[in-house]
Amino acid sequence: MKTKISLSILGLYNTLMGLIMMFFASAIGNEIVLSENTDALKMGELFHYGLSPALLMVGLMLFLSRNCELKTAKHLLMAYIIGSIVLMYVFFGILANEPIMNFSIESAAPDIVMFGLAIFGFLKAK
Repeated sequence: MKTKISLSILGLYNTLMGLIMMFFASAIGNEIVLSENTDALKMGELFHYGLSPALLMVGLMLFLSRNCELKTAKHLLMAYIIGSIVLMYVFFGILANEPIMNFSIESAAPDIVMFGLAIFGFLKAK
């Protein structure tokens, strides 16, 4: 698989998720937090506002690096894989065990698919 393809897909996905979190932080916060407490709901919203620029930055870095050399592209994909391993731990080791969180494997499915794409793109890099 050409690294240009995997970096483009990963970049666009993360950029899109960053924008979605920025513009729909309140709706996402209300959906993911299982509480009627307004402070808890506000924290869920603020979390997504805070996460939004990080995803946007990662997405743009990946997308704008799509024409880099193979060695650099593999380093970017490896960094994404390592970050995704940490993300999966947070999802399934922490968030899934919190009663205040409305977390399910379905909500993590797109991230799992992108994780798989990063691994495939790394192993089959051309």
